[in-house]
Amino acid sequence: MLHYRLHHDPKSSHQQIAALIRRIGRDPILDVGAAQGLLGQLLRDSGLTIDAVEPHPFWAEQARPLYRQVYAQPIEAAELPEATYRVVVCADVLEHTVDPVAVLRRLRQVATPDALFLVSLPNVAHLAVRLMLLFGYFPRMERGILDRTHLHFYTLDTARALLAEAGLEVVRARPTGVPLDELWRGGEQHPLFRLLMRLQHLALLLAPRLFAFQWVLVARAPHA
Repeated sequence: MLHYRLHHDPKSSHQQIAALIRRIGRDPILDVGAAQGLLGQLLRDSGLTIDAVEPHPFWAEQARPLYRQVYAQPIEAAELPEATYRVVVCADVLEHTVDPVAVLRRLRQVATPDALFLVSLPNVAHLAVRLMLLFGYFPRMERGILDRTHLHFYTLDTARALLAEAGLEVVRARPTGVPLDELWRGGEQHPLFRLLMRLQHLALLLAPRLFAFQWVLVARAPHA
């Protein structure tokens, strides 16, 4: 029943976002599309106030102990307080929404004027997708960049354009790697796994647009 699980790679999207939130130290925080509470788990001991939006009823109940409040509704329908949240997180969620620009504009209404938006989006320009397209394939998968529930696909440039259309300016963009612990379950302690992880981190440093599995973006209103 749990489609998502935590990854231990510090360059994974949730790990990067949790580290950013700890460094920023702002609250209250709104976790949009919280699933079973991955971000809540990572920030359990932070002392920060976090609310969540999660429309899936089973996941919402799993997440409830990890948040101050869980809105078990789609983000488009959730009755959120206006001008409240100083950090808004959209981790692996906007690509699933019908109108992501409208979602971001709604979230700007519930955020404070100086709020930071932490957004992760899959990178359709990843090397693996490019190779599949080269050979005429564009499969829909159970998870990953070509997850069959994705309604939109982004590169770094189109992700920036999405946020700009919603009135947000990207101030930082960082890549994530392929979740190797999904491909090799239980392999974390194997020397080959650790080597592959180091090689992936090097590839992300040298050619991020080619090897990024996702982009983690930090954005804010231009005047903030």
